[in-house]
Amino acid sequence: MLTHYDILGVDPTAELETIRRAWRLKVRLLHPDRHRDSPNDVQAEAAKETLWVNNAWETLRDPEHRLEYDEYLMGIRGLETAREDDGVGDSAFDDEARRREWLSPHTYLTLASILIIVLATGFVVAGAVLFANMTQ
Repeated sequence: MLTHYDILGVDPTAELETIRRAWRLKVRLLHPDRHRDSPNDVQAEAAKETLWVNNAWETLRDPEHRLEYDEYLMGIRGLETAREDDGVGDSAFDDEARRREWLSPHTYLTLASILIIVLATGFVVAGAVLFANMTQ
């Protein structure tokens, strides 16, 4: 299960200032101006992840809401532990959860950004080589 802490990339014991910095960084990375020239599906994923990030921040910035959320997580983890102890596990569900976690919108955007940088670098190098060959 992806928690608010996972979404913001912080430890559950993180202080409010650390959570705030993580939230600001994520919101800046997901801002629509940064994805203006991206395909529509990437823009939609960025918008969806922005909602998740803002929801996580709204919950974790308020000490009372954060305490309630932490108690909720402890209850869920207690149920998951009891389920594992009973030997009752839905491996298809677990595999699907792992797959979704790996292919999260943030991961997708990160991989797309890296691919764009690698391709752009390749084009620059190829252009420099062609230019050098033409000027000889």
